[in-house]
Amino acid sequence: MRPKFFNREHTRTAHIELDTKRCKACWQCLENCPNQVIDKIDLSWHKHALIVAPQNCTGCLKCVHSCPYNAYFKLDKTKERTLRQRTLLFRNFVINNLLLFSGLAMVLSGLILQVGFHIGGQVNSQNFGNDRQIRAFDTKKTIWNLNYHDWSTVHKVVIVIFALLMVYHIYTHWNWYKGVFSKRLIGKNIQAFTLSILFLLVAGTGIIPWLIDLSGNTGNLRFVLIEIHDKLTLILIIYLVLHLIKRIKWFGTAYAKLRNK
Repeated sequence: MRPKFFNREHTRTAHIELDTKRCKACWQCLENCPNQVIDKIDLSWHKHALIVAPQNCTGCLKCVHSCPYNAYFKLDKTKERTLRQRTLLFRNFVINNLLLFSGLAMVLSGLILQVGFHIGGQVNSQNFGNDRQIRAFDTKKTIWNLNYHDWSTVHKVVIVIFALLMVYHIYTHWNWYKGVFSKRLIGKNIQAFTLSILFLLVAGTGIIPWLIDLSGNTGNLRFVLIEIHDKLTLILIIYLVLHLIKRIKWFGTAYAKLRNK
């Protein structure tokens, strides 16, 4: 069993908070607490009260009134709610910005690889009896002092980062997604849903060919997925621009609220 003093909730309940620096270990709070919410650390070199059963606290405030050192104080519910809202806003602001910049970096690096280094052309394939596109690249060329392999690494890393952020974004907004489905509001949010699906498809069709390449497989599936990835990226750019136009007011409002302490 984990020792009580390792409990992360040892300084607060839903009603009160304990400042352990003010506590002088007089133990009056323990004597007055009717619900055994409070316990103590009673070592010769370290003594103070601590919260061990925050779920049992009913908000009677006997600990607040009995403490002669003002180590306990009542939580301001409005302040707590505002703090939670501000924390949520900050988290969403950071995640949305990271998604924005990683998405733009993914699109930009992909376009540089496709347009900047791609040679193209057609070659007759005896195995398949028709023409197929050559996916050849000028590996000696550099763009912004980075060659093809450098940009390829950047693109792959950005795809992984973006995919992780997208999974986290969907996880934190899962209730919204469920609400839209349950209330049949997909039609009113079709742009957001389409963008989410496009992001996942672009990330998936970018990561899977990479994994195929790492496995040493040079089959046609890899090239097909890369072609799909390239085409979906062009559609993604359009939806990304539309989404930014629609959300730019939110970014401005969120930034203004976070600046006002």
